[in-house]
Amino acid sequence: MNRLTRFVLFTVRFCGSAFLLHAQVAPPAQSVTGKVICGYQGWFNCYGDGSPVARWRHWSSGPYNSPAGSPAPGAVTFEAYPDITEYPSGVMFPTNLGNLNDGRQARLFSSYPAATVDLHFKWMQQWGIDGVALQRFLGETRDGVFKDSRDSITVRLHRAAEKYQRIFYIMYDMAADDTTFFKNDWLHIENDLRVVNSPYYAHQDGKPVICIWGFGFNHRLNAPAASLAIINWLKAKGYYVIGGVPTYWRTETNDSYSGYSQVYNAFDMLSPWSVGRFVNNAEADDFKNNQLQPDLAYCNANGIDYQPVIFSGFSWSNWNGGNRNQIPRNKGAFYWRQLYNIKSLGMNTAYVAMFDEYDEATNIMKMADSYFAVPNNQYFLTSSADGTYLSGDFYLRLTGQAAKVLKGDAPLTANVTIPYSTAPLWFRTSVETDYDAVPTWTNSADPSSIPRNVSNPLCGVVSGETAHLGNASIRISGTDNAATGGSYYYFRVFDVDIPVNADTRLSFRTFPTNSLSRYATVDLLMTDGSTLRDIGAVDQNGTSMHPGAGHGTVNTWQRIVCNIGHWLNGKTIDRIMIAYDHGAETGNFKTYFDDIIISDTASSLRTMDKINDTLIHGQADAKYQLSKQVKVFPQPATNTATIQFGDALRGTGYLTVLTAGGEAVAHQLINMDAGRVNISVNHLPGGLYLLRINTGKETLTQKLLIVGE
Repeated sequence: MNRLTRFVLFTVRFCGSAFLLHAQVAPPAQSVTGKVICGYQGWFNCYGDGSPVARWRHWSSGPYNSPAGSPAPGAVTFEAYPDITEYPSGVMFPTNLGNLNDGRQARLFSSYPAATVDLHFKWMQQWGIDGVALQRFLGETRDGVFKDSRDSITVRLHRAAEKYQRIFYIMYDMAADDTTFFKNDWLHIENDLRVVNSPYYAHQDGKPVICIWGFGFNHRLNAPAASLAIINWLKAKGYYVIGGVPTYWRTETNDSYSGYSQVYNAFDMLSPWSVGRFVNNAEADDFKNNQLQPDLAYCNANGIDYQPVIFSGFSWSNWNGGNRNQIPRNKGAFYWRQLYNIKSLGMNTAYVAMFDEYDEATNIMKMADSYFAVPNNQYFLTSSADGTYLSGDFYLRLTGQAAKVLKGDAPLTANVTIPYSTAPLWFRTSVETDYDAVPTWTNSADPSSIPRNVSNPLCGVVSGETAHLGNASIRISGTDNAATGGSYYYFRVFDVDIPVNADTRLSFRTFPTNSLSRYATVDLLMTDGSTLRDIGAVDQNGTSMHPGAGHGTVNTWQRIVCNIGHWLNGKTIDRIMIAYDHGAETGNFKTYFDDIIISDTASSLRTMDKINDTLIHGQADAKYQLSKQVKVFPQPATNTATIQFGDALRGTGYLTVLTAGGEAVAHQLINMDAGRVNISVNHLPGGLYLLRINTGKETLTQKLLIVGE
């Protein structure tokens, strides 16, 4: 192996002592310029994770060597909830938060186990992210517990970087308050941890890289002479030194002390902090004109390299208050505008803040995609919070695309060009504001179909009426005026771009409020103009997916599933519609829809299916136990049937009598407090019937056999 692919290490023995020398040559692939580097915190701890920290930290705040302080509603210190799907069980720890809304236990990973770091670097390799700057908080290392933990993370990151061929370097967060302490800590990293000797430790201009973040910030120690001494000490040892400096370093105003020009000019590369300095695309453009462009000109004139900082968004309402989604990500457009501005100025280098910063929601690492994937009793930011469905890996994929653009391997575009989601999970929403995709249009007919014989058409999200999951659902309503002929209204709801393969399926929940409302369903418009309703597709029960076939049971949430790939394989979904379509009948209709999902059942989606099955089975078990509280007799009944309620069922309920085919034939309010209710059945023809009892919280079903006299 030649020295262009690894560092050449020499061991020289002199006077009984061993010295480790490393050649100051590194291949261009290990340089920092021309790369996308992400800040890596590695600071999330859970009690029981085996780390020296031995407490909950950064997810929440707990005391040393105690399980107290486990994350709980109102007691969390992070904003974005991670996507926990892929973590091995050994790195996951239970919390005191409620279950996720898809039924999984609300667990969180620890950054300490090697398996966690390994998974993160696997993602970096998968999406072409060049590497990371590992944060080392100098003040924290004064505590031996935290120092030992930081050292362990450093060693584990070193191994993962080599395994997945990602570059890395150490980035100190510090003030120049104790130069001796810093020097001793760095010598410890050099001589004991020896990570600098890794072939994947970043080098620039043949020199190993180190970053110092914090000199010159006006909320820290004002010590320019000591700061300069540290930089010069590192440079004398042969290091390439990056400075994480204030935004206004060049003018020495706002967040910067004055009198630091010598310090800033001593760095080999400057990386001015920009997180929170602008909040939308227009302000990002102003930042480009007022900061990036003159900063770059200054650095070019003075022989200093430049590493601009970009961030995805920001909020910390769970930790420090403030608004939810305080600096919105805007479906990746905010992040991409910063990248666009950097590249348009001719730069090919960027620092992403941060890879795993869930505390302030600047993370690009996988996050909960929707209301399904967050705890049921605590707010957290999701990737779809801006109202459009984005998969949990979207910002990893976007950062990988940014790396391609900066390297010239992909064209620079003004707008985001990568898909919002990829297989296996293309789309899901429970239409919960602040979490989910919400309808793109309201009360709007889809242009693919001209409405007929429907007046007062309404379609939109409603809260507090009825919902299968959460508080919101989509409600459609109107008046059918077709005494003869037929009527229909196809509402345009979501604009999507989803390729269909043989394993793609659609599922949703529907709640019709009367018999007429059953003639409503979710429909799909393809880019070639074809629709799901007219292609012969059927649901899991063999019922046509055409809304005119009728779906669901009155006043009951029911799941509809269709393997659309069987009929639409190779096509692309352009829009999701919700439609009412019926023959000659007049009256009002009102139907609710919730939990719309489009996914591929192949590959890793089976994991999600298992999760859904667990939820469904868990709910079924609970309902089974509750259903035993309801007894119906005599069987068969002739004139009167008695419904007896156990002690767990009290209050007012709603009874619906249905034929075996699902047609509602009788409704009435019932008082369960008496322990039993008698209902008259002598007006019904003999046969098998279903009794649906809505308790206000659950819907229970029992069979009733009726024989005529």
